[in-house]
Amino acid sequence: MRGAFKFGAFKLKLHEKNPGAPLSPFFIHLRNKTNPKPGPLIEKDYLLIAKCLLETISQSDFVFDAIAGIPRAGDPIVDAIQWMQEYDPKFQQGDFRIIRLAKEEKDGLRKIVPLPGFEYRKDERVLLIDDLVTKADTKLEAIRAVESQGAIVVGVVVLVDRQQGGKNELEKAGYKLLASLTVRDLFNFYFQTEMISAEKYQEAINYVSNN
Repeated sequence: MRGAFKFGAFKLKLHEKNPGAPLSPFFIHLRNKTNPKPGPLIEKDYLLIAKCLLETISQSDFVFDAIAGIPRAGDPIVDAIQWMQEYDPKFQQGDFRIIRLAKEEKDGLRKIVPLPGFEYRKDERVLLIDDLVTKADTKLEAIRAVESQGAIVVGVVVLVDRQQGGKNELEKAGYKLLASLTVRDLFNFYFQTEMISAEKYQEAINYVSNN
């Protein structure tokens, strides 16, 4: 998708806490040009992502009053979900509102926090939305931010699960994660379409299996 999936050697957020961790041989960049860390996506890409996530949500047992994008990658996805909810009857999921979170950056570290001045509601059931999950640190920050305001997180939905322990970490904390795709699905696609070599495919598989 428009250069959003790259192979090479990349640092991830997990390297902020563990700088000695092996570099990732792949990088998924699901962000747009207005993001502080600009990515390759455009508006119609987010509509496609929203379609995938709404299909995943429709097949789930989540019951929610609101959805929240995890800043900043999740925000344009939620905007696209809101648009499809309003204008495409095929993807209506009932009534829900959009709530917002913020990202605080201090001393080179990033943290998800409640958005100052936003009207949160006690006992409101919130479904969190993001582009992908790796180790779940950001997801747990977002959960704490929402629940610190008296709301209840019912689960997390992402487009891609990198399959590096994030799902298990969320489940241990008592939260369900659903993903539209796994990173192995993407590896298989790139290998079967001969966009990557068998060597690069195996390198990516080994990294995910060992990290």
